[in-house]
Amino acid sequence: MANVFKNATHDGTTSLADLIPALDANHEAIVLMLRATNVDGTNDATVDVRVVKSGSDSYLAYEMSVPADTSLDVLGTSKLVLMATDKIQVKASATSDIEFFASYLEITD
Repeated sequence: MANVFKNATHDGTTSLADLIPALDANHEAIVLMLRATNVDGTNDATVDVRVVKSGSDSYLAYEMSVPADTSLDVLGTSKLVLMATDKIQVKASATSDIEFFASYLEITD
């Protein structure tokens, strides 16, 4: 079993996009941190963050407000487990206002 620390970034757009792409078969991951930072110095923005599992989606954040010049720790102090084929998608209310960052441990059988 191999463990590899990884991170992922995405400049938010107004369409859902993969932050952590679908995990390969026989892979799991523990998401340690998922942050959305509003880099717009004037305007607030909202974010959507969802976990996509085979056949179902579950929102971790839906139209959650991120005030100008602040960050939102979407998971707070919690961790998130992703199973094989799971992925995380993100979306912002305004293009280029939000930067997403995730840190995770990928585990391979």
